[in-house]
Amino acid sequence: MAPIGAFLVNNLLKLADERHIPIFIDSKVTNLLQDKDKKITGVEVNKEHQVRAKAVLLATGGFGAAKDLIAKYRPDLRDYKTTNQAGATGDGLKLADKVGAQLEQLELVQVHPTVQQDTDHAYLIGEAVRGEGAILVDRDGERFINELSTRKIVSNAITETPEHSAYLIFDQGVRDRVKAIEFYDSINLVVHGSTIEELAENIKVPAANLKKTLQSWNEAVKKNSDTEFGRTTGMASLDHAPYYAIHIAPAIHYTMGGIHIAPDTRVYDTNGNFIAGLYAAGEVSGGLHGNNRIGGNSIAETIIFGREAGKTMAKLIK
Repeated sequence: MAPIGAFLVNNLLKLADERHIPIFIDSKVTNLLQDKDKKITGVEVNKEHQVRAKAVLLATGGFGAAKDLIAKYRPDLRDYKTTNQAGATGDGLKLADKVGAQLEQLELVQVHPTVQQDTDHAYLIGEAVRGEGAILVDRDGERFINELSTRKIVSNAITETPEHSAYLIFDQGVRDRVKAIEFYDSINLVVHGSTIEELAENIKVPAANLKKTLQSWNEAVKKNSDTEFGRTTGMASLDHAPYYAIHIAPAIHYTMGGIHIAPDTRVYDTNGNFIAGLYAAGEVSGGLHGNNRIGGNSIAETIIFGREAGKTMAKLIK
């Protein structure tokens, strides 16, 4: 099964090709064009070309990789790595801001708790690993949080540990149920141990503590009662050798703030009026997810508001 993002993009590219819709690469939109009434009339490309249009849709994603914007709106996160691709630099926000669009909630940035970032690239370790039974331990080999609390709560708990990081601990059973682990292992993100003691040695945590932690977890699973941290989901025993660990720490994942839009994706200006001809959809928009987005909803947002933008713009063009 293909990752959902790649599946959507590849199939949309096929549809664009079938309909002979041109796609331009190496083309940076440097300005939005406006007439004397402030209506959007197209875009400036690479500071030298102009493309005229009756409607312009900003679908440029968030600003999770924008060091300048993160430093401005969330200076506490300025040194965090990000799961975002390098192009998530808030270009759409900056374009909209230049034509007077209203921006909102830019300080609301979601941090994902389980990101392997010991390499040059940060790799998000999906919730499925914890959902199938993995636990988190600190440098003492002990649990410290309900692993399936909200991303914000888990991230804060990891950040409060002395090393600001933790280990995901799981067994062969979890690995068999979560196929993504094969990919994580193929790029050397997974530490192995044929026994609990060997795994503890390899990740440099006290073996006795890790063994006790796993025993306590397995007892909680049998009783279906995690009295330590109140976890009620993803309860699965970790008793099927070999054992594995992934070193993780929180990283910037999603930006909830952005351009203020109406449900039909029209863009508001700073006076609460619509900017004629300008639309925005996806992570570049703001205000939909509140204080902290629920996992999985970014794809839903992209599909729903992308469709709304298409329908609304089509009415204008006709």
